[in-house]
Amino acid sequence: MANLSTDKPINIAIIAMGGQGGGVLSKWILDLADSQGYIAQYTSVPGVAQRTGATIYYIELFPAHLAEQAGKKPILALTPVPGDVDIVIASEMIEAGRALIRGFVSRHTNFIASNHRDYAISEKQEMGDGRQSVDEIQRLAEETAGEFICFDMDAAARSVGSVISSVLFGALAGSAALPFKRADFEATIAATNKAVQSNLKGFQLGFDAARQKQVAKADLDDTTEPRQKHADAVSKLLIRMENDFPPHAHYFIREGLKKLVDFQGIGYADLYLDRLTRVYAADKLSGGESKKWQLTNETARYLALAMAYDDIVRIADLKTRSDRFDRFRSEVKADAGQIVDVSEFMHPRLEEIAEILPARLGKFALSSPAIRKVSGFLFSKGRRVSTTKLGGFLLLHSIGRMSWLRKHSLRFSRETQRIESWLIAIDTAAQEDYSLAVEMAGLQRLIKGYGDTHARGLSNYSRIMDVCASAKETGNAAEIIARLKAAALKDEEGVTFAGELNALNFNSL
Repeated sequence: MANLSTDKPINIAIIAMGGQGGGVLSKWILDLADSQGYIAQYTSVPGVAQRTGATIYYIELFPAHLAEQAGKKPILALTPVPGDVDIVIASEMIEAGRALIRGFVSRHTNFIASNHRDYAISEKQEMGDGRQSVDEIQRLAEETAGEFICFDMDAAARSVGSVISSVLFGALAGSAALPFKRADFEATIAATNKAVQSNLKGFQLGFDAARQKQVAKADLDDTTEPRQKHADAVSKLLIRMENDFPPHAHYFIREGLKKLVDFQGIGYADLYLDRLTRVYAADKLSGGESKKWQLTNETARYLALAMAYDDIVRIADLKTRSDRFDRFRSEVKADAGQIVDVSEFMHPRLEEIAEILPARLGKFALSSPAIRKVSGFLFSKGRRVSTTKLGGFLLLHSIGRMSWLRKHSLRFSRETQRIESWLIAIDTAAQEDYSLAVEMAGLQRLIKGYGDTHARGLSNYSRIMDVCASAKETGNAAEIIARLKAAALKDEEGVTFAGELNALNFNSL
């Protein structure tokens, strides 16, 4: 799309969250326009909160020579008008979607957006996977905008120690949407005398990417590789996966192997494949090939989650990993000499402590009134542990290194029994009702976290498993289980779940 004329006003809408530099970006554009002979006006309409509503910054640029010719001052609007915005800049993909919904993007619009995700409160508070897909946003943006420039600008900014506003400004320059030279943009950044070098680096990345018209799809998956141990043994696991399971299931199996090698080692990952082999055999007998091995896929996904459960050892391990501290420093943009203090809130119950003990000792601890009384005194209140101080770090680091005790623990024994019962139920269901077996495989997503969250999820899981026998008699068991599963994930209080059980007349279970 050709750059905009110098003989007409230019309307620009910027949609950004707090902390993303929307105000800085707006100021740069204003200063740039002013230096190039434009009358500029800027307004902003803040959202309700940092992540429940972004701020809309609106800029109108009017060529000064047109005002001089008319002998009048222009009257500029305070807010963007749907269908009449020349440039739309969105700092994040859901914000790009909001711009589309508001009608800011049309065929004559230059649309610039970062395709990374900062998850909304509504997405984070879901008990299940509350993330919203951005695929439809990407498609609509490409179809609606005259020019669409989209790539991960947040990652680009972080790679050079800059902020996303500098990359957005570079993308704006590279898009040629404004009738100004690159040198004018760079001079605007330099004139601020603030973080000039890092901002110019971010600007260059944005400029180059826009010129190449890179349109990349957002990657929402966590691609963090586990710590690599025993490379030869890992290779054997992958070879076994490729030989013993259909290609349709390889993605989830591979991710499951990564998780389990990291959780408990090679032998535990091998057990994962052993268990999955049984489900794959049932899948083949049930005609799973025609259904693209849906049962094997679902079980591969949730079996890994079931086997890599959250216990105190796991939590302590994750909280003391070096990459976690690196991420904190990156997020707060700490300089090399700055100290970043990390304080972890810990509130273990007797149950969590007993579960990591050897099975017999753990059962004794849970059944002993004296131990319960002492634990209530010791752990009635949560404590903050600073993992950036030696004492706090060594405490959690030592606990995190206790995974060798896990196979003898009470929690491991209980999880093993539950997983085996779950796999048997899936196998039995697959012989009669393939869709029901798939829904039962997905029930594992109800069980997550630790403490009250884990107890609540386990209770809901158990009640739905009890319902299965009665549901089979209705002839639409898969639909019933799917409804109950969705209801259990709806709210923490269990109101929706209880209502669904009542509506199905299964509340007596």
